[in-house]
Amino acid sequence: MLLPDIRWWNELALEMLESSLSRRLVTVGDVVDQLADIGKLPGWEGEAAVAARRSFTVTTDQLIDEAATLGAVKELTTQTREAVAHLKQTLATIEQTAAANGLEIWDAGHVTIADAPNAPDPAKLESLRLELQDAVHAVMKQADDINADAAAVLNRAADGKIDDKGATDVTTASTAGATQGGLTAPAPPENATPQQNKEYWDAMDERQRREVIAQHPEWIGNRDGIPSMARHEANVNRIDDERARLTRERDALQEQLKDAPDGSRYPNAPDPYAADKQKLAQVQAKLKDLDSLESTLKDHPLDPANPDTGARLLLLDMQSGDKGMAAIAVGDPDNADHVSVTVPGVSTTVQSLDGMTKEAVALQTEAQRQLDAAGRDNERVASIAWLGYEPPPDLGVEAASSERAKDGAPKLANFFDGIEVASNKPDPHITALGHSYGSYTTALALQDAGPSQPVDDAVFYGSPGINANDEPDLGLPQGHGYVMRAPDDPISLVDGFGVLGPDPVTTKLEQLSVAEATTKDGVHREDSNGHSEYPRPSANGELRTAAYNMAVVVAGLPERAER
Repeated sequence: MLLPDIRWWNELALEMLESSLSRRLVTVGDVVDQLADIGKLPGWEGEAAVAARRSFTVTTDQLIDEAATLGAVKELTTQTREAVAHLKQTLATIEQTAAANGLEIWDAGHVTIADAPNAPDPAKLESLRLELQDAVHAVMKQADDINADAAAVLNRAADGKIDDKGATDVTTASTAGATQGGLTAPAPPENATPQQNKEYWDAMDERQRREVIAQHPEWIGNRDGIPSMARHEANVNRIDDERARLTRERDALQEQLKDAPDGSRYPNAPDPYAADKQKLAQVQAKLKDLDSLESTLKDHPLDPANPDTGARLLLLDMQSGDKGMAAIAVGDPDNADHVSVTVPGVSTTVQSLDGMTKEAVALQTEAQRQLDAAGRDNERVASIAWLGYEPPPDLGVEAASSERAKDGAPKLANFFDGIEVASNKPDPHITALGHSYGSYTTALALQDAGPSQPVDDAVFYGSPGINANDEPDLGLPQGHGYVMRAPDDPISLVDGFGVLGPDPVTTKLEQLSVAEATTKDGVHREDSNGHSEYPRPSANGELRTAAYNMAVVVAGLPERAER
């Protein structure tokens, strides 16, 4: 459909048709009731009465069939009216934004620069042009889907293919028909960008969105650019299905291996069952991952009255890798002014996310406390633990290789884009926090950001390398990249050959302290030792200096950091 076709859709005509169909259903119901009453007339016996009752039965059956058809068409009309109203409002908003920025939208969906020869930021205007063009195309695609669904229902109605499902009265028949008259929610576009995912979601009305979450949660649970609450609900809906799938896979593998030797008799002989045994171990680990995620979500319940609390499951992937992958947000990333994304490194698994979620709560709480102290208590914070890749299992050879980071970086770059795209804030402050091997993955993601870098600040701690010498190498403004390393952190021994880039503490990025200190808020904080203490609270319950530094950077208050 072209844009004029959408603009000319007549909602009033649909509303009038809906009312007419409702009246027709009442009439059909009255006729069925009257036929039943006539058939019960006392004293009417004989051949004429028998023939009449037989005729009434046939007529009643026909009317019940009609009621089912009317129910289907009425439901179609109702849903079409609601979808059209939403679509026209979405298009009107797009057109207003285009007009306000000197852009012109053509009937076929193209968006061009019409009147902005002296635009202060041509790159930003071009980005907006592409964004609006994606939005227009999503509206047109949705209009085509509505049109196709409506045609399919009307054709079935015209062919008498609406099933009353054995109903014996008009109300039941109408309800049965209504289940066959709805619009279907469209599938998302393949290989879409986060912006295109957002436009896909925005083009659907609320009923279709609920349908996707309930019936096709796999469509959106891991799709960057979709609102965080929708992703969370979809992923929670997927857990039982994933558990059932993995349980079947585990049972099948156990059946295959039930007669396999344990290898103790010939320990040096090749094991023909090795691959199946490894696969079984991976499946069993993923089942434990699901249990761990459910436990974490239970420990951090959502509170509708306080969106800053509770955990949201933004990623659930138990299929694409040998290990499970997931991401958990604390707070509301879509409405937060400040969003942090922590990317872990060696030996991290989905079962580690429980501890990372607790650390995210502590980080969010400290960042919020610093904002409150600075008189910016109207600003909100969300913290995310992202394990959307498979880190090396230990500090061995793989920790000095770039391969796992190269696999994860494009996914992380998309995730960063998705945060910005889904945000209801005009320009959310996004901070990337990379630990261990995750710092290298984070750095590659920042370098893979494309023309528009959504990340504003980055902190790399316990890092073996970041493949960069300064902030411009990472697409960051000067002075917005930071490094921290404990003196006894063994990570410094990992990349002696420079495969992951220069030693981060020798780069031009600003070094922040990990030493014991009384920070600018008057709190005495402990130092960090080894490879894992950076984000953890100390014995007195306060964050260590390293985690405090991360919190003030996340809050957009880097001047409060300890150097």
